[in-house]
Amino acid sequence: MIALVLIATHVDTSRRRSCDANEIWTDCRGCELQCGESEFTPCVAMCYPAGCYCPPYDGFRRNRSRKCVAISECPEISVKDDGNHLNNTS
Repeated sequence: MIALVLIATHVDTSRRRSCDANEIWTDCRGCELQCGESEFTPCVAMCYPAGCYCPPYDGFRRNRSRKCVAISECPEISVKDDGNHLNNTS
């Protein structure tokens, strides 16, 4: 029984180590945010499958390359008003 617990712990730990920079392993992931999205972006409150998670409430977002980066590392998004609607010019 103890050996089984040790093996399960080792497998779980090895998965956690495979997360990329700024990501955390979680058994119940929430919504991730992209660069340019705020914490107020609507999100369905549900538990997504276990995996590496880019924690938005810790100041991280996914960039276009799917890397988890600090908000300060997100590209600037300039928005232009053409009179009818706002255009993202990035």
